[in-house]
Amino acid sequence: MRIKQWLLRYAACFCCILGGVPLSLTAQHSVDFSGYISKYDSTFSGIGPEVYFLPPPKSTEELLDDRYAEKEIDSALVEAYVDRMHYYHRLKMTGDNAVLAKYLPFAETQAASVEGKLLTEIERFEKLGSINLVGDLQNRLAMEYLAIGADAYAIEFFEKAMDTKQRANRMADRDAIGHNLAVTYEYLGQLTEAHTLRDALYERAVETRNADQQGYAMMELAVVKAKQGTAAEAERDIIRKVVPLFRRTRNDEGRIAAYNTLAAIYFLQQKYPEAQWFLLQAKTIADKEGLAGQLPEIIFSLAEVKKQSGNPRVAIEEYKVANGLAQKDNMLGMQLAIQDALGDLYHEAGNYDEAAVALRRYDALKHALFLGASDLPAIN
Repeated sequence: MRIKQWLLRYAACFCCILGGVPLSLTAQHSVDFSGYISKYDSTFSGIGPEVYFLPPPKSTEELLDDRYAEKEIDSALVEAYVDRMHYYHRLKMTGDNAVLAKYLPFAETQAASVEGKLLTEIERFEKLGSINLVGDLQNRLAMEYLAIGADAYAIEFFEKAMDTKQRANRMADRDAIGHNLAVTYEYLGQLTEAHTLRDALYERAVETRNADQQGYAMMELAVVKAKQGTAAEAERDIIRKVVPLFRRTRNDEGRIAAYNTLAAIYFLQQKYPEAQWFLLQAKTIADKEGLAGQLPEIIFSLAEVKKQSGNPRVAIEEYKVANGLAQKDNMLGMQLAIQDALGDLYHEAGNYDEAAVALRRYDALKHALFLGASDLPAIN
């Protein structure tokens, strides 16, 4: 009997609880956030569907969170492009830069027309017997193939250009194109091929007794060694051989390149204090000698070091400085990488206003690079 009474009481309480749930839910959802329902009688129980109230609209911050979540999807594409451009800017042109520069594409969407022009010019000058110019154009075409990720064609035309320059007896140009081929192999991770080419280029520099070329060749070889896992040997080569050599030849740009390379090697090993120290040495030389063209890459690298070492506040300031320099030199790829990083840092810090501004700039730069748009926003 007692058990039966207890069960009845329990059932009654349970029904009361269930009966209260719809009332509370109705109270929570009886607000029309859309503004479209002008008349509503909650007591009406006639025939017809129940009124459905839309949930409240997302806040500006929630919408921005969604956009940054979407941005992660195309970040891989952007990162791949920026990385490819890093290698592209290490390539060397041969011949008359003023003539060949007109073929430089502004965006990837223009690559097809650039390819057509260069192939037409190569055919025309081959018929005219202008072998040297053919080699310059083949090299230029290979550079553009690397820029758009057509790696097999890039290797093919770099090799053709080297053969053409060999026939034209332009060995300095051939070595420059050999450097380009080595950069391409390094980009593709084919380090054995890159190492072989770098060794040959260093031996060539030794044969010609060109001290500066020896320094650059040894420095590039050190980069490949570091990526092959012998970072300590690479560091020694640069510190004990390359830097002293550039000091003897009074090559300030060479010293900056050596310090930047050392910083990159330490960065690969996540040794951020050492990377920062060498970048600061490079910046000191650039400031002292008035080599402003070297500063964008140095400041950008400093920002990257600060970001990776967990100092976002300083990283943001460094990125801002680098962005101003990149704008002056029209370095769209670097600007894109900067806005990508700035947006993430602002968003992670909860600074939604600045994160929204960085995202707009990021989108505009991405469209300019991949779609050929030119409506870039002004950045103060």
